[in-house]
Amino acid sequence: MKVVSAVINTYNEVHHLRECVASVRQIADEVVVCDMESTDGSAELARELGCKVISHKRMPAPEPEARTAAIEAATGDWIFVFDPDMRISAETARRLREIVDKDEADIIDFYCDNWFFGAHCPHGHGSQPVLRKMFKQSAFKPVSRNIQTFWHDSLSGRILRLGREHAIRHLGYATVDQCVETLVRYARREAEQDYEAGAKPSLARMLWRPCKRFAGNYILRQGFRDGVAGLVVNGWVSWYLFLSEAFLWELLLRAKGADQEAGG
Repeated sequence: MKVVSAVINTYNEVHHLRECVASVRQIADEVVVCDMESTDGSAELARELGCKVISHKRMPAPEPEARTAAIEAATGDWIFVFDPDMRISAETARRLREIVDKDEADIIDFYCDNWFFGAHCPHGHGSQPVLRKMFKQSAFKPVSRNIQTFWHDSLSGRILRLGREHAIRHLGYATVDQCVETLVRYARREAEQDYEAGAKPSLARMLWRPCKRFAGNYILRQGFRDGVAGLVVNGWVSWYLFLSEAFLWELLLRAKGADQEAGG
């Protein structure tokens, strides 16, 4: 029988952790929690729940370093990358076990059933992208690239996409503060990676990409049907693209100023 390891990265997730672990244990034989310097007792609770706990320095985003550390600590033939705010149904767990036992795939993709600010938001942002969350350990070869493409770059093999009836329930942003803090943190990290890769900011991208993203999510994918929660989330997700370009511009501006100072 193939062993499934769930890996969970945490930073102050004690409010989610108990239900998260209970949910993923429907399929996981082992649960590895990679705690990134939590101050709320997340690591202690994970140990109480019988999880294998490792420590990692806090990162702006788990990908790629902290995710890779969690996976390397797992012993399973299969890896299920689970987040504290995610849940799966018993029926999905049964289907996953069937896929593993019958060797139907090397990589399993999921749809996401989003809940933002306590409201169900099945449209707009997150309604189309597919989560690459479960895979054979042997299919994973980590590539340290952009946080947005890490999984696509690091996984190879036979892909099976589960239907929407097996969507992962995602209990996303609970407050506007959390939404803003998370997106700012990810935008800054993406800008740093782009800067390290030699990218230059673009005024056209700064203006055009957010507008295109908002129109796609809020209008074409009907995010407007999710009420105020949909407007807030789709607005901020679009603003994220502006922020990443703005942060990249700021990094280049600072580097230019440092060069001028060094040159006298």
